Amino acid sequence: MTQVLHPLRAHMRRGATGHDESGVAEHLLHVDPLLRVTCTVRPGPSLVRVVGEIDRSNAAELRRTLEQARRIDDELVVDVGGVSFTDVTGLRALAAFAASGRAVVRDVPQQMVRLMKLVGMPAFGEPVEPPVA
Repeated sequence: MTQVLHPLRAHMRRGATGHDESGVAEHLLHVDPLLRVTCTVRPGPSLVRVVGEIDRSNAAELRRTLEQARRIDDELVVDVGGVSFTDVTGLRALAAFAASGRAVVRDVPQQMVRLMKLVGMPAFGEPVEPPVA
């Protein structure tokens, strides 16, 4: 059976130029005045880095961008360590994406953890308990 690869994953297998020090290229997926999203295709789960601010002006686009990244690799690690601000809309977009498939959200900034606790959201990676009937 022939496996069809997304162009970025096929590019990684061929060996690309313009690599970072680890020998793996980082590809720009989205940029706006507040937010930058990149994807590093690598063996195993690909790494998506989210840097900047997430709010209601770009949360929906972030979710679409993450869904597009899932077409590159169905297993993703989403690094949000570079997120300097998020509102509840941004948290919901990240949580919905993480819950919809094989994605791990890591390096969650303390201010994001604090906001998740304030609004009663479980931390990324924690099981969601069904509401008591």
